[in-house]
Amino acid sequence: MKGLIFTSFLHLVEKEYGLEMVDKVIAQAAPPSGGIYTTVGNYDHRELIAMIAALSKNINLSVGHLTKTFGVYLFAELIAAYPQWITNFNSSFALLSKVDGFIHGEVKKLYPDASPPSFKCTHYSETRMQVIYQSPRCMGDVAEGLILGCAAYYQEKITVRRETIDDGSGSSERFLLKRVAGSNATTSEP
Repeated sequence: MKGLIFTSFLHLVEKEYGLEMVDKVIAQAAPPSGGIYTTVGNYDHRELIAMIAALSKNINLSVGHLTKTFGVYLFAELIAAYPQWITNFNSSFALLSKVDGFIHGEVKKLYPDASPPSFKCTHYSETRMQVIYQSPRCMGDVAEGLILGCAAYYQEKITVRRETIDDGSGSSERFLLKRVAGSNATTSEP
């Protein structure tokens, strides 16, 4: 997993909970990298999971909640880092439908060793979309947060219904999205 993901997570922790919490989380997770990340480096995704779990214990919020929150934050970080990737899109559905073909292609140009997840989209109508997320890293909560962050960026209200479609490992998830007109909030359904 690219270091940009790790540095974004640590920036979020510092912003919300302070530098002492960053140090505490790294110490408790004891990642093999030592908690030192560069944005272009590659790191084992289990280091991120361990740090999220450590933060969860320290602030008494669920890992799922924290991971989705991180996904929302990560979307904003990615847009800030690569604004040119979204200039031709005017809605969350338009952007989400181009993640695999365009955005992940751009990621591979910048980082040939990157292995982004699969993000296959099917439009059912102007207000409904299905997203199939597949990754051996099993980071569906981050994917859901990214979807919610995308909707928030476009000031759209989207409800998300999520289903595990694999053996329960979380490597394949289905997100059924429904865009609701007239509101600027996003929500997630159980």
